[in-house]
Amino acid sequence: MSPATALLAADHRAGAVFSLDGRVVAPDARLAEHAGFLVLPPDARDAWAFADDRGGALVVRGADGIRRIPIAIPAEHLAASDDGRHVIVTPGLGANDEAWNDVVTVVDLVRDSSVRFRTRVGEPGVVIAPDRVTREPVIVLRHRDPGAIEAIPLGSALELGAHVPVLRGATCADIADDGHGDVVDHETGVVGVATGRGLERFAIDDGIPSALGVIPWPADGRAYYLRRAGDTGAVTGVLRGGPADPSRWTEWTNVFAEIDLRAGAARTVPLPNGLIFRFALADGIAAATVIHPDGDALIVIDRATGRIARTVPLPPLSTPPQPRRMPWDGPDGRPAQRRAVAIDPVTGVIAVTAGGDGVIHLVDGGGSLTTIDMPGSLDEGGHLLWPGPPARFTDPVGR
Repeated sequence: MSPATALLAADHRAGAVFSLDGRVVAPDARLAEHAGFLVLPPDARDAWAFADDRGGALVVRGADGIRRIPIAIPAEHLAASDDGRHVIVTPGLGANDEAWNDVVTVVDLVRDSSVRFRTRVGEPGVVIAPDRVTREPVIVLRHRDPGAIEAIPLGSALELGAHVPVLRGATCADIADDGHGDVVDHETGVVGVATGRGLERFAIDDGIPSALGVIPWPADGRAYYLRRAGDTGAVTGVLRGGPADPSRWTEWTNVFAEIDLRAGAARTVPLPNGLIFRFALADGIAAATVIHPDGDALIVIDRATGRIARTVPLPPLSTPPQPRRMPWDGPDGRPAQRRAVAIDPVTGVIAVTAGGDGVIHLVDGGGSLTTIDMPGSLDEGGHLLWPGPPARFTDPVGR
């Protein structure tokens, strides 16, 4: 099996990013796992970026190699402007039990500089969307507990001085309190947010955010993680249903959904029960890994037909999540192991990690599986990125 493009694996607990052949691409850098990798547009001079959640820098890879730009940490979300010049980094909890950090960083990749301002505490989600009236870029923060959408002109943030001042924008409170998952359509300026009410939509008009209505989830449960598909422009997510008690994760139901952000039409594909953490997208397909005591599997979805194309059993994890325990808590007091997944956009080969075991499984179109040993353990599953050839820039949010 010979993948056509360079797969990257972040061993974020160990603090390094490797290529598939074991070469260190970014040493001494602990990727902020929730924020993930941010793919930048093909016409920009940079290819991808991630937040180093120990060193306090945005690690940026471009034609000139790796560079680091200071940011506030812990980092929870990353989002890029349509042209790829600016990246917003919003704060998270880090190693703390309660939200405490309110510092947002705005990075200018052309000037290799950053500026910071204070917002509301609480792990805000973020996208950069065009104002539908002025067409100027706007930082759109998604707050929760209580829920709100806040619109801050990007230009206002870039003009700030030193000492991390407070910066506020116009808000819309017509959103559920439990938002988690954000997408943006740069063409229309519509922002989508995943909440318990459904896929909630917003837009900014002359600086003022407003609600455009809610698309109900097309199956039981809700999505927590959204991606915008480059080939169709649709919003995709896995709807998690079943028991609210996380210790009963083996009973969770899963449904892959692809939703038209404008019209609201949806297509769904039922998936096996168990733990699905994140999924991968490529033209025409999606891939997700299901963790379950009865056996883990890679599920490949044919998005054109709305059906499961194939199910590939995976070798078991050495220390998987345990039934009747929280799925993110391991038996030894450390976080439970899980899997990351990515699709080669050229060949369609799918990569799946085995957290803690330090291996990557490569699955080809026929379901054949090849296992490659990595230099590190890939604790907690690590994080994968499979860059591809230049394509439409439609999902400028860290994944």
